[in-house]
Amino acid sequence: MAQPADLGLVCVSHRRHRYDVLDRQPTCYALLMVFDPSRDIEAVCHALERVYGNPSHGNKSDPLDELVYIILSTRTRDASYRRRYDELKAAFPSWDAVSPRDQARIEAILQPGGLAMLKAAVIVEILNVLRDRFGSTTLEPLRCMPDADVEQLLVSLPGVSTKVAKCVMMYSMDRQVLPVDVHVHRVAARLGFSVKRRPDTSQELIEGAVPRQLRYGFHINAVAHGRAVCLSRAPRCEMCCISQWCDYLQTRKDRECSQTATGVQ
Repeated sequence: MAQPADLGLVCVSHRRHRYDVLDRQPTCYALLMVFDPSRDIEAVCHALERVYGNPSHGNKSDPLDELVYIILSTRTRDASYRRRYDELKAAFPSWDAVSPRDQARIEAILQPGGLAMLKAAVIVEILNVLRDRFGSTTLEPLRCMPDADVEQLLVSLPGVSTKVAKCVMMYSMDRQVLPVDVHVHRVAARLGFSVKRRPDTSQELIEGAVPRQLRYGFHINAVAHGRAVCLSRAPRCEMCCISQWCDYLQTRKDRECSQTATGVQ
């Protein structure tokens, strides 16, 4: 039987069967070439884009709008935080109009989405910091800064993590960074990226493995894929457009095959 290298396979998770002459039960053989981001990531990105088409997740072009939007998205369902954002902007069309006295009102608007007290406090505190630093509630001065300085300033703001900072940079400032959220982390881990247990501790590993020009597309399509197909529990592998590269699926099939073989014996 030819080895994978002899077949010229770029990436495979194909399975072949042979039937025993006596009992006609399948014995499984797996041809597997380990996923290599440096070789396969472009093909994965194209496959995701063909299915999801770089969808909009409702993100904002203004950096401060985007920062608030991402804060509201924390541990909140997609439809819910979008409604909370729209209601917040309707109540405060200008962030300059927000003062510490408005915190209770903001909290009441955010209440249906969860973590209202925490999110309201963080938003008010961020606006105060920006007002003190720039003379108004704005992040526009960051557009002229290099990436490292932008990220450093953003993570210095109350409640702003590296993931949140990179979302603001990517979505509203067109920076070639890659925010690693739970969906991106899950998709990357199952493909076979080198990752750690949590998204935050895997940020540099995943971002560094994706070429700069592919980071935006990989992020937004991986988020869509993680929500629709690559679920945390009971992933819909039969619907997956990148299953041929998926180490998780291959491992699962190998386990099933081993169990079948054991049963045959």
